[in-house]
Amino acid sequence: MSDHDFERPGANARPEFGGWPYHSPTPESAPADPLHETESLETVEVATSDDPPRRRYPRTWVVALAVGVVGALLGGSFVAVMMQPEPGAARSPITLDTFPREFMGSQRNDLELREAGFGPTVERLDDEFEEQLAAFRFAHGGRGATLGYGRLVTLTIVDGILAPEVPREGEMNMGGRVRETRRFVSLDTSTVSCTFEPEPVPNANLGMEDFGEFSGIGRTECVLVDQERNLSLRVAHNPRVRGSRALESASTFSDALEGLHAQLIA
Repeated sequence: MSDHDFERPGANARPEFGGWPYHSPTPESAPADPLHETESLETVEVATSDDPPRRRYPRTWVVALAVGVVGALLGGSFVAVMMQPEPGAARSPITLDTFPREFMGSQRNDLELREAGFGPTVERLDDEFEEQLAAFRFAHGGRGATLGYGRLVTLTIVDGILAPEVPREGEMNMGGRVRETRRFVSLDTSTVSCTFEPEPVPNANLGMEDFGEFSGIGRTECVLVDQERNLSLRVAHNPRVRGSRALESASTFSDALEGLHAQLIA
């Protein structure tokens, strides 16, 4: 005999699975059993004139439909109420003017080029800023951007919630070089969180590198989150510039963020 499944004469062939890219075909419903139908008909009782009249009740499917409609209306009302924004959660518009002209003693890096008045350069800077706004909206759900101030720090302002960097132990490669730096928590308050990455230290005796310690020199990043206004600020050492010590940088960055936040919400 053939190894194919038995099919009733005249039945449509079941399509192959490869022809259904999104779901497998639904199995055919089982045919009704004539014997079962006959038995069902034979067991129906016929009411006689002597039987008392029976009270008619609504069919089950009518009741279920009514309950479903009421539930859908109530559920839609609940979702509509929950989706309304909270009165205090006003979104903060992020524009180029949101970034201060000076921050932590340094001028914003794009101002000198903008004030020179060279049209194509200003247009390029505007395009780059708009691209950042779109990129932050994709990543964080709100507009945002990062601008540099001098050679030391960068400032990020975003209409969304930024998370601080995740602490980590660091990793070495096979040659004894630091592949991934350590990251410590250097400050953790109700509004500001700071992390510190010490610079690797060469170990001449072993011909390797050490991860560096919390007391060494490294890079600091601090994040201030205002959940009520859906606003986040971040200041970080420029990765290309040598940083400073953990506690000193955390204190300086935290004060700068608190001061800028007070200006933005005033």
